[in-house]
Amino acid sequence: MSRALPRIGLYWCSTADHDEDWFVLARRARDARRFFERAEGYDHEAESRRVATLPDALQRPAQVGWPDVEVLTACGARLLRSESPRVVELNGERFVEGMLQHELDRLTDDMIERRGQGRPNHTARTRPV
Repeated sequence: MSRALPRIGLYWCSTADHDEDWFVLARRARDARRFFERAEGYDHEAESRRVATLPDALQRPAQVGWPDVEVLTACGARLLRSESPRVVELNGERFVEGMLQHELDRLTDDMIERRGQGRPNHTARTRPV
């Protein structure tokens, strides 16, 4: 007799530095952590917790990875901020995307602005240019 696979869930994955925190789709917390650690370059440092279960219509046999906005919305999430760092509200809790990409975008904008070419990532200036 075979056991049914766990339903695919939406997991919140985070690390102590919070540089890359974001959602992952997986069947188990362990699978979410492993995907996140491999994708973001961590070595057994991530934590994961299930925050929602995908609706039946979105369940797929081998679904592990990053969710898109449609999947987040189908799980009941509301995107409060769509640019980096993204902010999502789900089940009365706020989740904030890791800040590493935002910091890289800001540094790029600072460098490009120094050359007189504007701020292509539209980040706010935090240091004198």
